[in-house]
Amino acid sequence: MAARKVAESSLGAWVFTVNGARWDSVVEIASQGGRLTTRCVAANYRKDVMAARQRALLWVSGPPHGPRPRGIAGLGWITGPSEIDPENDSDEPSWLAHTDIRLLADAERVRATDLGEIPGVAGMEILRLPQASNPSWVTRAEMALIEPLLPEWPDPPRAA
Repeated sequence: MAARKVAESSLGAWVFTVNGARWDSVVEIASQGGRLTTRCVAANYRKDVMAARQRALLWVSGPPHGPRPRGIAGLGWITGPSEIDPENDSDEPSWLAHTDIRLLADAERVRATDLGEIPGVAGMEILRLPQASNPSWVTRAEMALIEPLLPEWPDPPRAA
């Protein structure tokens, strides 16, 4: 299947991946403010498509079974445009997306194995290309099929 280019008209949500082996550090970061406020993103055209008030999902990568099974583990919003990480001191710039992502309780998470069983969702990018760089994305049609499995979406953050 050829890669589909992300456009505002087809975007259902951005998908940011976190390695399940690093989950404890994500929980620690989120516990400091209750939310994940930034995620690293690749230096490609997608960073320029991200804008405030677009939906965002947090995806845990790793094995399909175990203490942190692969799947959706957080939901929230993009809160502003991507920018070069001001704390990066290497010669190669790294990029950050500004987010407001709430981690889901274990019982609220949606496993990849469950998503793969839904017609129309099995082809979503994160399932087809699990090793791709951040961010991945889901289409509006895929999001419409996924949303009934999720808890209530948090309200978007208020504008500063």
